[in-house]
Amino acid sequence: MDKYMLTGIAVILTLAACERIKNDTKQDTIPEPDPGVFLQISGGFEYKYTDFDFYDSSACIFYFKKVHAELENLEGGVFVFLNNGDTIYIGSLWPPYMNSMPYGPFISTPPFFYQCYALKIENWYDVKPDPRNGSEMIEVLRSHGLLHSGLGISIDTVEITADGLDFTFTITNADSTDLLILDPEKTGSGLFHYFTNGLSLYTQDHTQVFSSNIESQAPIPWNSWSIDWLSELKSGDSMTFTIHYTPDAPLDPGEYQALFEFPGLVHAVARDQLFQGDARIWLGDVRAIKRILVP
Repeated sequence: MDKYMLTGIAVILTLAACERIKNDTKQDTIPEPDPGVFLQISGGFEYKYTDFDFYDSSACIFYFKKVHAELENLEGGVFVFLNNGDTIYIGSLWPPYMNSMPYGPFISTPPFFYQCYALKIENWYDVKPDPRNGSEMIEVLRSHGLLHSGLGISIDTVEITADGLDFTFTITNADSTDLLILDPEKTGSGLFHYFTNGLSLYTQDHTQVFSSNIESQAPIPWNSWSIDWLSELKSGDSMTFTIHYTPDAPLDPGEYQALFEFPGLVHAVARDQLFQGDARIWLGDVRAIKRILVP
């Protein structure tokens, strides 16, 4: 099916869901907003500012103060963020069995990639401004003491070598909290690439000419993690890493777009494990894109 048709269907479904909020009086209707409510979700779920611990703007993840098992019951519908009863933005609840992409912000319904204290708001369309970190949302979060900046990432170099290419990137802790991050030098390339698709290169017409061919290695058991995989990154500090890749064919000289997503841990970390002393395990992912020149 044409991608533009899929986008149109997704928009229609989202608008239909919003209309259902206005007119339906069943259980999945979002009620009239309480001025103290920050988040409403179809199914009658409401959460106040005081229910949240913080929001990581780099990964677009909201952290609750406690586990909310009811989130496992989410199905289709919508969610809305509010400030004093006024809408900040609306998004979709998107079941995993849907074969289309939602347009705009969405929450993937169960099974979650995270446990039910971390709620990730996703957005697969690179539309600016992104309402998840729009000026109104950021100001509301800051005013309630919920805003944390998480990680920043930059692509430094992609260098052709005699036996492949070396990809170098830098991770910076932009947060006020010290963070524990996945360290590819500690995990090894295989385990690190279990959590990320790695580096991809595209031509100017968006043709993919390289993607990571490092064989991923799952943890044993698959839903486990180890503190030995992590390095502590102090607030304001940076760490630089280099990953070696071996393309199946040499890259032609020219200009390319490099895409890389730095990963964090996901479902394995329980709420009471999130903080290790004063440092927080960083969850989620953060993406970098850069144009590079291959001589």
